[in-house]
Amino acid sequence: MKKIRTSGFFRRIHGNFLLMMRLTMLFLLMTFVSLTATALGQRTTIKLDNVDLQVAFNEIKQKMGYTFVYNDQVVKNVGKVSVNVTSSDIKYILAKCLEGTSLDFYIEDNIVVIKSKVVQTQETEKKPVTVKGKVVDEKKQPLPGVTVLLKGTTLGVTTGGEGDFSIVITDTTKAELVFSFIGMVSQTIPYKSIPKGEWTIILKDDVQEMDEVVVTGIYSRKKESFTGSSTTYTAKELKTIGNQNVLQSLKTMDPSFAIVENNQFGSDPNRLPDINVRGKTSVIGLTQEYEVDPNQPLFILDGFETTLKTISDLSMDRVQSITVLKDAAATAIYGSKAANGVVVVETKAPAPGTLRLTYNGNLNLSFADLSDYNLMNSKEKLEFERLAGYYGDLDANGEIESEYYQRLYYQRLAEVKRGVDTYWMSEPLRFATSHSHNLFAEGGDDRMRYGLGFSYNKTQGVMKGSDRDVINGNVQLLYRYKSLSFKNYLNLDYSMSSREKVAFSKFSQANPYHRKKNEDGVVEQVLEIYTDSDANSPTYLQELKNYNPLYDMTLGSSDETSSFGFTNNFEIDWQVFDGLRAKGRFSISKSTDRGEVFKSPNASDYAETASTERGSYRETRDENLSYDGDLNVTYAKLFNEVHMVNAVGGIRLASSKSQSSGYESIGFIDDRYSNPSFSSGYPTGGKPSYFTSEKRSASYYLNAGYAYDDRYLLDVNLRSDGSSVFGLSQQFTTTWAIGLAWNVHKEDFFQNQNWLNFLKLRFSIGNPGNQNFDAYISMNVYKYATGYPNPFGVSAIVSTWGNNDLDWQKTIDQNYGIDLAFLNNRLKVTVDYFYKNTDPLLVYVQTPTSTGTSTVPMNLGKQVSQGLTATLNYMILQRENMSWNFNFNARHITYEYRNIGTALDKFNQENRSSNLVRYYDGGSPSDLWAVRSAGIDPASGREIFIKKDGTQTFEHDYADEVVVGNSDPKVEGVIGTSFYYKGFSASINLRYRLGGQIFLSTLYDKVENISKNALQYNQDKRALYDRWQKPGDEKKTIFPTLYDSRVYKEIRKRSVLNGKVYYATQLYDYTDARVAKTDNLRLRSIGLNYRLPGEITSKLWLQEFSVNFQVTNLFVIKAKEWRGRDPESGDSNIPMPRTYSVGVNVTF
Repeated sequence: MKKIRTSGFFRRIHGNFLLMMRLTMLFLLMTFVSLTATALGQRTTIKLDNVDLQVAFNEIKQKMGYTFVYNDQVVKNVGKVSVNVTSSDIKYILAKCLEGTSLDFYIEDNIVVIKSKVVQTQETEKKPVTVKGKVVDEKKQPLPGVTVLLKGTTLGVTTGGEGDFSIVITDTTKAELVFSFIGMVSQTIPYKSIPKGEWTIILKDDVQEMDEVVVTGIYSRKKESFTGSSTTYTAKELKTIGNQNVLQSLKTMDPSFAIVENNQFGSDPNRLPDINVRGKTSVIGLTQEYEVDPNQPLFILDGFETTLKTISDLSMDRVQSITVLKDAAATAIYGSKAANGVVVVETKAPAPGTLRLTYNGNLNLSFADLSDYNLMNSKEKLEFERLAGYYGDLDANGEIESEYYQRLYYQRLAEVKRGVDTYWMSEPLRFATSHSHNLFAEGGDDRMRYGLGFSYNKTQGVMKGSDRDVINGNVQLLYRYKSLSFKNYLNLDYSMSSREKVAFSKFSQANPYHRKKNEDGVVEQVLEIYTDSDANSPTYLQELKNYNPLYDMTLGSSDETSSFGFTNNFEIDWQVFDGLRAKGRFSISKSTDRGEVFKSPNASDYAETASTERGSYRETRDENLSYDGDLNVTYAKLFNEVHMVNAVGGIRLASSKSQSSGYESIGFIDDRYSNPSFSSGYPTGGKPSYFTSEKRSASYYLNAGYAYDDRYLLDVNLRSDGSSVFGLSQQFTTTWAIGLAWNVHKEDFFQNQNWLNFLKLRFSIGNPGNQNFDAYISMNVYKYATGYPNPFGVSAIVSTWGNNDLDWQKTIDQNYGIDLAFLNNRLKVTVDYFYKNTDPLLVYVQTPTSTGTSTVPMNLGKQVSQGLTATLNYMILQRENMSWNFNFNARHITYEYRNIGTALDKFNQENRSSNLVRYYDGGSPSDLWAVRSAGIDPASGREIFIKKDGTQTFEHDYADEVVVGNSDPKVEGVIGTSFYYKGFSASINLRYRLGGQIFLSTLYDKVENISKNALQYNQDKRALYDRWQKPGDEKKTIFPTLYDSRVYKEIRKRSVLNGKVYYATQLYDYTDARVAKTDNLRLRSIGLNYRLPGEITSKLWLQEFSVNFQVTNLFVIKAKEWRGRDPESGDSNIPMPRTYSVGVNVTF
């Protein structure tokens, strides 16, 4: 039975969270009551002397909440008025305002209509009418938030959640209604054209604007007038791919956005992905040295910087849109932080209107796909051990010579004949069930809007014990007063995660001829005891044990982490005058993470440990506090109808502090007592740890844009950045960017073209930078030498060397782009070519250990990356209530190191025993370096190696390494299609990968290079069936001979000389024979969605109801040469899960 330990910390967090939620609900309730009271009408005092009548109306509107409808010219002709009333109602105040004038009034639905007392003609005297209707898109889907304005007046309303609206028209003679919405073509409809009763208005997509508005997090711009390379995706588009994670959906939709899969953590819901936009600009593979990922893009959430963890945990139902900024012109507003691209996420803002309640729920079912695992069964494994010499030498008849090992072999054979064939891999896996719930309440009027959201996300990994629970509460308040608007977003987040007790690899290694339980049904700790060579033992032998992973899984070990944090974003926006606005923003974020790892004293790792040192408890605590402030001024003005000028200037200040502490204690009696007070103390030489760090930055930026007749576009960016990361001599740097674009389709000579509807050419160049480095990379860091007594006080020694002269890592980023639309905008194509030159790189180079540390940061060499991305979207069919769309995207990227020299040879030496990544001049970060293989020697079954000069040898030498492949594909992308018909929609997306290679670690570890010690573990079937056995087999296999006495004796002689133990099967090393193509076609997702018609939902007292279903990773077609597992995730341990999802969306 699993024990749940509840500490005081968790209880305090839970109590604080509930208290905050109660206070939030109380605040919203008070706000709602206040607004309701205002709407019902209150008594107020008005004192105005000799003012325009419009000023009096505005004063009443601000104090009493009424909306005024009047003719501007008629009201202006009244002249000045004076009003002095105390604690009076609306009717009395209006009567005093209009006293002595030719105007009268009446009130209807909180709207004050000003009319003339004089009846001019019978034709113009019209009784005020109320017009009601509904606004939908071309697919008949309701459009909430559409502005409906009575032309020539100040009266305007916005549509509700179902696209409905109601507006009063006083004079219908020349009345016209104007309907406008971002991304849609505005419509002006005369009152005379309005049918009787309720009517429906259809707004069409504005294809000339390429359906996009670019959101940078600081300012927004129409896509057509933007010179940068960017793409915006709506929540609806992201949900067609899947409803689990915004990052996975973004990967499928945008070719520039990549997630480097690592299947070793595929079932771990607590593992953050490795993400890049348009490749990587820093040295790959040195993340451990940097302590942070220098290739990660910058994430912006609602205008403020945020973390990858926050975005990964963000509920899909909270997202309004995601914009990916890719080139220098698009990212330049973020300067030295934008070399890796910027991902801007906007959450849904509360919509005005009556109180609405929306619920979104999703259920996800996942299971591990083990079809690619090709492990031996019990009979095969026993035979493999016999032939491999695990039981000693064999005589001429193939019989085991040693009596002891012969007896052991036949004991196991008897078990096999009894039917023992244990499938261990199913034990740690489960049919994972995950679910998410999101509840959002919103409402308000044109002055104040509010939103209250709550979400819960329960994620299970396919490994038993791997879980993640995320709870979020958020409050959004928006208030407008005259030319001022205020926004405040408060987010509270709590998460708790747990990880599996035993690694999946422990179960895949277990031999199938062992039973899980003994005859009494008890799970025993030891599966077998065996002997191995030991040069330090008098008998040259040592006794070793093979432990049962199922036993360790039943113990009370645990690995849990909890996190609580809040973020409050405040914004004030002042419309100074038409075209000029000032905006100030401030954000504060605080988070606390606490990790507890307990390992049972009964665990197999402690079987040979002294009883006083068995079991361990490790606790870590991380606290982060960050501030982010921004003040900017925006100006936009159209001169002479052709000159459009935009400008944004501002200053940004940020600070972040982190504090980490932890300790470990050992020596526990039982796993029922995991509290550290039950331990015997710290490990030998151990003590608590403590570390603090702080980063500060200041930025000054200016962005200016000019457009002539919306044809010729220019964007200029200049930014000065300062950061505490770099040394005193280099604390500030300047970044810049220039963007040019030409809307060719707006030229006069293009107007008669029917086949090409849109053509835009783009170019940009800039030098964005990168600050994703350790906070103290430029400083010498010392640690106290408390272990060495010093009569003069506490001494300190160097922990890491810094470099006070470090230069900023910046990238010259060039982009050439083209946007096209053909065939009445049914076919849209976007192509971008980019060239990035990161010079200088910031890397760690080797230094003599006598300095106290092994590496020091330096500016060295450069990295050049270039690539091409393309997207295509074709509307195959478009009819009323029906559409069919096809989409395609592709990405190609190459890299090259230059001027590296031999500074990184330390890492080249270290990598030789673990991977094929090297750092050489002219090489690519993605190149695979290995010695070439000429195949297998027909006579001995040994591998033949090819030297650099082309000669052949049996001796493997790393000096003969050459490039044998590249892990990046030649081309990768997505092919998809979507179909819509009367509320039903379906989508299919296939992900393809052409070219690229990978090192087959399973082939290397479980087939070819099986050491004597590894023979105790289960292996791949190919180790038994596909090896070289006789001359001629080398033509059909690349696997070495299983056993060769001549070679075995030669290796055994060498082992005596150098003190190392070799084995006959351990003949292969890192060569290109272990490298295979990763070409594949994957069915990434299938999605189905159905939305109930409005006439049905209205009968159910609902505004909206829809259901959806998705399947991800249904199958994959691999290249013939692939001899491993899932090619997208490499050849690692944990299988890729397949997921089925069901979701529901309800709006009340």
